Formats: sequence, C-alpha cells, structure tokens
Amino acid sequence: MTERISLEGKVAVVTGAGRGLGRAYVELLAERGARVVVNDLGTDVSGFGKDSTIAEQVADFIRSRGGEAIANDSDVSTPEGGSDLIATTIEHFGRIDLLVNNAGICGSQLFEDATLDDFDHYWRVHLGGPVNTVKAAWPYMVAQRYGKIILTTSVSGLFGIRGQATYAAAKCAVVGLMRILAIEGVEHGILVNTISPAGYTRMHPAAVADPAWLKQSEATMPVEAVAPAIVWLASDSCSETNRIYNVEAGVIQRIAIVMGPGFYNPHLTPESIAENHAKVESIEGFFEPGPFEPGQIPATAKS
Repeated sequence: MTERISLEGKVAVVTGAGRGLGRAYVELLAERGARVVVNDLGTDVSGFGKDSTIAEQVADFIRSRGGEAIANDSDVSTPEGGSDLIATTIEHFGRIDLLVNNAGICGSQLFEDATLDDFDHYWRVHLGGPVNTVKAAWPYMVAQRYGKIILTTSVSGLFGIRGQATYAAAKCAVVGLMRILAIEGVEHGILVNTISPAGYTRMHPAAVADPAWLKQSEATMPVEAVAPAIVWLASDSCSETNRIYNVEAGVIQRIAIVMGPGFYNPHLTPESIAENHAKVESIEGFFEPGPFEPGQIPATAKS
C-alpha cells in the first residue's frame, strides 16, 4: 500500500487561493504539512476591484486548524506583484518548493465582439500571472536545485467552448509556456506541469448561461475533488514534468498532443493531399513528439 503523502517542510505558494479551487488547494496542502502562502487580490470574477480580507480569512482558517499560513494580496498580473509575492514568501519561510498558478478571471463574449484590449485583460492574468511569479521564483528554485511549478489551463483552450475566445487564447498559451519551462527547468531540478481542473466555482455562471448544466456541475464537481492532484504533483514521489492532467469529479487523466502517421509524398501536391485525405486525418497509430532541439524538425511519417 502506498505510504501517506506528507508535505512536511515544504513551502507552497498558491495564487487565487482565497476562493474556489485555490482555497481547496491551500487547505489540503496545509493539511498535509506544507507551509502555505495564500495569495489573492480579492477581485470580482471579471478581475476588477480588490479585497485583501479574502486571503486573510483563508490564512486565518488554516492557522485555526493548526497549519502555517500567511496571506498576500499582491496583483500577480504585474511584474511588481509577482516579485512581491515571492519576496514575501522568502522573507517569511526562507524558501519556495511549490508554486501553483491558479489565479484567473472569467466572462463570456463572442470573438466578433472582443477587442484587443479584452484579450490583453485575460493575457495579463492567465499568462502574465504565471510569467511574473515564475520569473521571481525561478532563481530561488535554481539555487536550491529543487522546485515544483503547476500551471492552469482549461478545456476552453484545449478543446474549445463557444464565447470563450479571450479566455481560451490565454489558457492555451499557458501550455506553450509550460513546455519551455519544463525543458529549461529539468537541468535545475525544477519540474513543471499543467492541470485542466473542473471544479464548480463562481466562474461557471460567468461563462455558462444554462441553469440546468450549472446545477448539475455544482452537484457533481466539488473543488475538493481537484486538490488531491495538486498534493500528488507537489510530492517527492511524483517525478513527472511537461504533462497536462485533466482533473474533475474524482477523475484524473493525462491529456496529450499527438501526431497521426499522416501521408508522405516527397512531391506533395494539393491533389495528392485531397486524394489521401483519410490518411492525413487519421490518428490511428499516433505518436507523441518529445521536446525538440533548436533547429530540429518534427519527425514525419513516410509511407
């Protein structure tokens, strides 16, 4: 039987930890022995406003249960906020072992109605947040030759949901960031993974209008069901990196980007593609490309 996972001695930072998924994460991390930093700016679901008491309440709750926690209300969508969060962590705990980039905002609008400013609003939180916090934490993890980083993507970005262009573009960009961080982190003992969580939060009504779906989701997708994946990824027993995991309602499953065998013709023409469309589309016998070296091109099927 697998030994109970303990995070004693670890220091964990979770952004957007004042409510929803983030709160579930820090509570379970603390329960398993981690010292936690509860970061939350305290905005509304669209990313506006500020309420520093949101993070404080969670930190107080964890301390009331015997855990170690501090609150931080830095705005991680800015470089200054990311630096302040990590500096506060080092000042209080002396190290950082786990960084969970969970902070997010949500809304719904068709692409035709979205402006570049709308896209920028989402990029600054969902992509800028991880960039700013990882930038600040990276030197400490390199120095200690150890670190775990968890980024957050979404089925919106991976598979698509109508009305979510601004959100999805940022969430899919997170996967590209993870790929490079994992490649560059391995030589320093830094492991980087991404989760696509599905736990019912205040963001769901902001993105979906169907009341029946919302009611079912609230009943079947508790945020607490996602938190165990965070603890597993944070543990020393987990050596995975460069992975995407879908986590929801008691299920955890790896998501992979794969290539099918395809169609090969050294004298490829539009007509030959049309004639062999079935081969082009098929992913039967797929393979998963690994990281590429600079200048390397993906392997192609030759048949």
